[in-house]
Amino acid sequence: MNIIYTVCNRTNLAHALALADSVIQHQPGYIFYLGLVDSISTEVLPQHVKPLLATELAIPGWDKMAADYYDFEIVPACRPWFALEILKKHPECEQLTFLAPTVFLKKSFDGLLDAGSEMFLTPNISAPLKSSPILDDKRILNAGMYHSGSWTLRPSEKTVAMLEWWAHRTIDRAHFDLCNGMNTDQLWLNYVPVWVPATTTLHYAGWHYGLNAVLNKNLVTKGSQHEVDGQPLISLDFAGLGHFDPIWSDHAPLVTENKAFQALFMDYQRIVMKKKYELELTGEPAFGKYANIAPNRLMRKGIAAKLKGLTTFIDQF
Repeated sequence: MNIIYTVCNRTNLAHALALADSVIQHQPGYIFYLGLVDSISTEVLPQHVKPLLATELAIPGWDKMAADYYDFEIVPACRPWFALEILKKHPECEQLTFLAPTVFLKKSFDGLLDAGSEMFLTPNISAPLKSSPILDDKRILNAGMYHSGSWTLRPSEKTVAMLEWWAHRTIDRAHFDLCNGMNTDQLWLNYVPVWVPATTTLHYAGWHYGLNAVLNKNLVTKGSQHEVDGQPLISLDFAGLGHFDPIWSDHAPLVTENKAFQALFMDYQRIVMKKKYELELTGEPAFGKYANIAPNRLMRKGIAAKLKGLTTFIDQF
């Protein structure tokens, strides 16, 4: 049995359902789980989606997590806990894949996974970054060397031990707080090769193309097909585009660097908007502090940068 799962709340539920449809199309033999960190009725979900609620996970200190984290922090903090619960429900599972709600499959990824590895990670970059004022090496280091929007494991003593170690750290160390060495669930992935020596980093050009890849990889359209550096496009990640993402929204202008990616994003937006219209969801997520920070965010960051420049000048003179 092979399983793919994602984790979301009402903010990105439409994205998660778009992902589910792409999974059914390109990985038809897989079970798809949707981890829901919200109080939405599961009756709104289609039959090919298996729901799992955060309140079913018995996370130690759950009430404190819900009170301390923002809504965009608590969702990724729950990701390893959902993985552990899914494996507990399905001891027969041979392969478990996490894909962020903003991922969209274009082809099957079965051919990427060699039989000798227990863990597969997605790198944020596969080559030194080209010069850009929007994204640089330091920002990648802040985010972590591996992209938390995509990973696969084969259940074993080592991979389960890694999940348990990771999960207990997200209880109180998954804030978006770069100055204190935290970046939601993501930075802990840096330790995965230590826990699981049989780890493979997926450097396939057509895998997980998103804002992290625009500067270094060339996505082109050939008729109805898409290629990245001459390899078929397998998956896209639209993190940072369309709704607030703590890591990638700062780099949203990069979408204009590649016209094929921009066109695919517009097509994706139409799919997501249709899903949102069908769901008719309103209100705020049930868990985590609500953060209405998307409006005028870039303007506020620009003002803050100018003020910082002024204080630096004053300090010098």
